[in-house]
Amino acid sequence: MPNNTELESERRLIETAKVDPEKFMDLYTKYYDQIYRYVYRRTGGNKDETHDLVSQTFIDALSHIQSFKWQGYPFSSWLYKIAHNNVIKWYRKAEKSNYVPIEEAKNVSDKNRDQQELTDASLAKDQINAIMEKLEEDEREILRLKFFEGLSNIEIAEIMGLSISNIGVKVFRTLKKAKGFLPTKHDLKQSNE
Repeated sequence: MPNNTELESERRLIETAKVDPEKFMDLYTKYYDQIYRYVYRRTGGNKDETHDLVSQTFIDALSHIQSFKWQGYPFSSWLYKIAHNNVIKWYRKAEKSNYVPIEEAKNVSDKNRDQQELTDASLAKDQINAIMEKLEEDEREILRLKFFEGLSNIEIAEIMGLSISNIGVKVFRTLKKAKGFLPTKHDLKQSNE
């Protein structure tokens, strides 16, 4: 979470954007990549839909900037909430399944990694996807926001419209539930035989 000086600077930037919509471009520039990565993962890497949904998110934010009330949280929390709602609408409209595999938005190639590391990473990704598929949609969303987007419980609570204590409990319970889906040493030993 940003420090008080950064939050105050952001609050002033938002107030300026409320008066002069062209100043919204500073907020757009600051948060575009972050929101893009989030939406990209939620759409399963569909670039066309990602561009449309991210554009819609910022259009919605700009058109409702006057109603934004500063509560001491980063502006990104509000943008994530808008993006989250737009993705949900997109899924409902497209009648897609609820499960979206976790993918890294940037495909970074590291030539120094050997084949075993790549295989291990692929297996780990498959295991994570398998575990995520077994969770409820709200549980997946909490884990995405917490661990893949790096948001605080306060920010997640704001995005999902829940209390901070409720998010804390949900994170704990979801991690415990996900841990139950991990293979045991016995399972791993059998698969290696």
